[in-house]
Amino acid sequence: MEKYFNYLLLCIFMKIVQGKEKHLNESAKILTEAYFDSLKKAKEHFKKKLDSKEVYVALDKDEVIGLFSYRRDYSHYANYLSNIVVAKKHRRKGIAKILLDKYIEITKKEQSKKQKYALSSTDVTNIPSINLHLNYGFEKLGKIKELHYGKDEIIFGYKLK
Repeated sequence: MEKYFNYLLLCIFMKIVQGKEKHLNESAKILTEAYFDSLKKAKEHFKKKLDSKEVYVALDKDEVIGLFSYRRDYSHYANYLSNIVVAKKHRRKGIAKILLDKYIEITKKEQSKKQKYALSSTDVTNIPSINLHLNYGFEKLGKIKELHYGKDEIIFGYKLK
């Protein structure tokens, strides 16, 4: 019950907004915790996504606690979730689910009416990400061999209709 109550409080007080230049440093640190080899590469990625308006940040007060970036029209007009990450000290609180909610909401507005799926992927060893996708309602669409630094990549689709 306490976990559910904390999740409700988070939903009320957390904001998800389109990324801005002022979010660069905090976002780059979070990206470096999860994916990037250097702060410089993380900043370059974030700036690129800022330019295309394909990055959203989760804020608790004014602190960036998570983010996601995506690609519009990735394949056959489908949006693709490039990455979703929550700061280590804020994980296991439901923030990733709230970020996925925002991604799906945006995708429903942006995608072609003919496209059935919002897309995402993760490597086969990323169990927390696999569980997040499956528990949210994504289905496995397939696998690409050795795509992710020699590891297989699972492709997920979330049915929009």
